[in-house]
Amino acid sequence: METAPAPSLSVSRVTCRAVSGCGVQHPGDAVRWTCTWVLLNDGASCVELTDAWIPHGRFRGDGRIPLAVEIAPGATHPLQFVVTADEAPGTVVENAFLILRVRMQETSWRVFIRLRIEFDVAAVPTPVVEAITTQSLE
Repeated sequence: METAPAPSLSVSRVTCRAVSGCGVQHPGDAVRWTCTWVLLNDGASCVELTDAWIPHGRFRGDGRIPLAVEIAPGATHPLQFVVTADEAPGTVVENAFLILRVRMQETSWRVFIRLRIEFDVAAVPTPVVEAITTQSLE
């Protein structure tokens, strides 16, 4: 049996900004950020995104988010999530992940985008992509 080729996705840009309209922030309150990843399909086949989640305790999304997005070969697509993260300036959080479930050529895959989160002098999180790996679910 021939193994289907793995999806080839990369991240061309990641940005985070504070969620507006949250009111006054009190010590101990969760700090919410809108983070946008721009995904690029580097492969030769369309990739269908079916769901995504960000599970790290110190950089956490709102659970599994269902998606219905197709990225054509060579195309980009922005993914936006609200995350909770509240660390001191200069903190580095290791091994955070954006996890995608995708379908490509009738095969389901998990795509793990491993992140290092660096908090700048204003305590704004900056996700840095360290690695992207895939796992077949078939």
